[in-house]
Amino acid sequence: MASRRTGLFGSTGNVDVGIVPRTVGRLLCVGRLLCVGLVVFVGLVVSVGVDDAAGQTPSLVEFMVGDTPKRGLRLADSATESVIIGRDGWLHAIRSTSASVRPIAGDYRPISAPELRNDLRAEFGPTFEVVTTSNFLIVQPRGRGRTWPDLFEQCHRSFTDYMGKRGVKLRDGRFPMVAIVFPDSRSMYDEFGRLGIEASRVAGLYSNSSNRVMTHDGGRRSMIAATVRHEAAHQSAFNSGVHSRVNETPKWITEGIGQMFEPASMGDRRHGDRWVDRVNPDSVGVLRRIVAERGTSGLVADVARLIRDDHLFEDPARIEDAYSLAWAMMFYLGERRPDVFADVLNFTATRPPFTVYTPGQRGIDFERIAGDDPLAFGHRIARFAESLPSR
Repeated sequence: MASRRTGLFGSTGNVDVGIVPRTVGRLLCVGRLLCVGLVVFVGLVVSVGVDDAAGQTPSLVEFMVGDTPKRGLRLADSATESVIIGRDGWLHAIRSTSASVRPIAGDYRPISAPELRNDLRAEFGPTFEVVTTSNFLIVQPRGRGRTWPDLFEQCHRSFTDYMGKRGVKLRDGRFPMVAIVFPDSRSMYDEFGRLGIEASRVAGLYSNSSNRVMTHDGGRRSMIAATVRHEAAHQSAFNSGVHSRVNETPKWITEGIGQMFEPASMGDRRHGDRWVDRVNPDSVGVLRRIVAERGTSGLVADVARLIRDDHLFEDPARIEDAYSLAWAMMFYLGERRPDVFADVLNFTATRPPFTVYTPGQRGIDFERIAGDDPLAFGHRIARFAESLPSR
């Protein structure tokens, strides 16, 4: 289910994968493409500042992707690789010795939506259409209508609305957001293979390297739509400055956000009439099981552990628990302590780039921001979990 690829300075960076069914192995991060911080995004170019983020002056280069010449910004170098961000926002790890990379004069200009639309038409061919919305370019089989474009647009508007109301700092992205809807799962998996993504039993995923969501409409619509809402939340977060792609953000934060937006009520800008209408029932069921199997003390310990490290997400036997606990942690903050919710997101989005986030520092930062030590916060989550409605 998971693959790892190493790159500049070592490992990490991720592709987020929505699993069907949404039970064991609900969402795995596969394909660790580049080191944390080198899975760069627009924040590197506009809000963080490339000079500060990379520790070196970026330069415009021309490079090759297959037989196609591209232009982009060289962001960082190691002894063996250079990381280049293309005009379309794709991230490329190119061997530093490659003769196909050469400096050129000029300024870096992100691609425009009309130009990218033409590129997508050429990439996917005449059986697909490219639908433009306010925030997206949706590639889908011809004749699919407005269902998918409207869903993605609604998800993004609801995401920014929810975040803005809670004081989370937002910014406009520089690259058009792209979502690809394949006609069936087989064609979606063919695309994964072309991109070197190893995944199975998935309804869709968000790829950090391409900044694309990829899904299909050949399965049960309600299940796929829930996965799309999760993956679209990731895409919105990384495109609006809620998360940074130049630093390491704890997974309980990033995946907790994804889980929050799975319910259909979270796709409605009204977000339901009451907070209980926004509950993720799948996650509640998992929390009930954790308490039944491990007791309240086990849940508290798990919460404290997630604050300090991501190991629970890497345990195949506990992956479902990790996502559900992350949901409870972020949902509690978003609904009961919105000031802390905003402070956590605003702080992690602006952490120093290209630095390892140690367990000790994670705990110190959390206690300073939330006013609770990890175990005390775990007890808060346990009490909150008891108050959540069952299905």
